[in-house]
Amino acid sequence: MIGPVTAHRSPPPGTPDAASAPPHHLHLPDWRPALVGALSGGAVLVGALLELPWLWVPVVALQVVVVATWHRSLDAPSAVTGAAVGAGLAAIVDVVVATTDDAPSLGPIAVVLGAGYLIAVVQQLVRQDGRAELVDSLAATVTLATLAAFGAAWVVLAQLEGGVDHVVVLAGAGAAAAVGRLAPGVAGAAVAPLLAGAVAGLLLGAAVDDAVVGFGLGIAAGVPVALSATTQARVRGSGTGWLPGGVWPLLLAAPLGYVAVRMIG
Repeated sequence: MIGPVTAHRSPPPGTPDAASAPPHHLHLPDWRPALVGALSGGAVLVGALLELPWLWVPVVALQVVVVATWHRSLDAPSAVTGAAVGAGLAAIVDVVVATTDDAPSLGPIAVVLGAGYLIAVVQQLVRQDGRAELVDSLAATVTLATLAAFGAAWVVLAQLEGGVDHVVVLAGAGAAAAVGRLAPGVAGAAVAPLLAGAVAGLLLGAAVDDAVVGFGLGIAAGVPVALSATTQARVRGSGTGWLPGGVWPLLLAAPLGYVAVRMIG
C-alpha cells in the first residue's frame, strides 16, 4: 500500500539540513534523440534530392525503426502482435501511395488507417494473455500504426507541384529542430526545436524562392520535435524510448507539412 503523501518543505537557510541539502541542477537532455532526429532528417533530405523512388528508402527505414522499437519503449503488452499490426498497415499504405494514379492526397492514408483501427481492436480481442492492460496496449498499437503510416506522407508531399523542394525544406527543418531539442529544461525543450525549425524552414524556403511556405514547413517540422523533447524533459530522460523518440517526430512532420503546403502554397 502506498502511504500518505506529505508536502516537502525546504529547510530554512542556515540550518544544518539546508547546508547538507543537495544543490538543484538544471537537467540536461539526452543527446541521443537529437542525433537520431538530425540523422533521420538528413537521410530524408538526401532521398528527396535523389528523387523518387529513392525517397522511399529513408521513409521505409524510419517506419521499420518505429515499428521495431515502439512497444518496447512504452513497455506495452502484446508487443509482437501490436508491431505486426503497425507494420502491416504501414506496408499497405506505402503500396497504395506508390501505386495510385490519383492526385496526391492524404486520403488513401486516412482510409487505410480507418480500417486499420478496427484491426487493432480485433487484435486486442483475440489476445491470449488475459488482455492485461488492454487500454495501454490498444493505445500503443493505434499510435504506432498512425505514425508508421504517416511516413508515406513524405512521398505524397514530394508528388505535389514543387514537392521535391518542399520535402528538402521540411527535412532540413526537421534536422535543425532535432538539434534544437538539446536546449536544457522544459522551457528550452518546448521553444528551441520550434524556433530552430522555423528559422531553418524560412532560410531553406528563401533558398528555393518560397520563404512563406518554408516558414510554414519549419513550424510543421518543429511542433512534433518540441512535443517529443518536452515529454523527455518532463520525465527527466528518454530511457529505452530514445530511438523512437528521435524518429517519430519526423514521421508526424510529413502530414503536417502537407497541410501547411496546401494551406499556404
